[in-house]
Amino acid sequence: MRPLVAKVFLAAFLSLIFIAPAYCQMDFQDSKSGVTLSLPAGWTWNNLINDRDEQTSFVVFRDAGSGIELKLYVHILVPPEAITPAEKMNRRLLKQAEAKVRQRTREGYENYRLRESSLALHTINGRTGLTWVADYTDHGRNMIEYFARVRSENTNALFFERMAPERLEDFKAKVDPIIDTLQIP
Repeated sequence: MRPLVAKVFLAAFLSLIFIAPAYCQMDFQDSKSGVTLSLPAGWTWNNLINDRDEQTSFVVFRDAGSGIELKLYVHILVPPEAITPAEKMNRRLLKQAEAKVRQRTREGYENYRLRESSLALHTINGRTGLTWVADYTDHGRNMIEYFARVRSENTNALFFERMAPERLEDFKAKVDPIIDTLQIP
C-alpha cells in the first residue's frame, strides 16, 4: 500500500509542476507611477516609456497566443486633486470620454463618434472607472476604439486599443479581466 501512495503522490506532484505554468499570472509594476496589474500566462509587456518629468508613462501589453495588444497610458496628477465624491468623479469620467472624441477628431480620425450605448461606469479594483467604445472610419473601413479609464485623485489611467468591430467581444473577454486587476495610487 505504501508504494502505491508514494506513486500517486509523486504523479500528483509532477502534474502540478507541468500544469502550474498554464495558470500562472505575472505582475506588471511601474515603479515610477506606482501602477500595478496582473497578466495571465502568455502576456508580456514592452515599450514602457516614462517622460522626462516622470508624470506620464506608456506601456503596451501583448498576448503571444492571439496577438492582441492593449495599450496603457498613465498620468500622475501633480499636485494631486482634492478627494472627489464618486458622483463628481463619474461626471468627470464622462466628460473625459467626450473630450477623447474631440481629441481624435482633431487628430484626423474620420467620422469619430462615441457609441453612447457603450458607456459603462463601474468600480475597477476599488476605483471609479468607465469603459466605452468609439466608432470611426479608416479609409472607408468601419473601425472601433475600446477604452477603459480609471481615476483617482493622484492618477489618471487609460487603456485603449483600435480594432475591427467584429473583434470587440473576443477582445473584451481577454482584456477586461486584466483591466479589473489595475491598482493605481
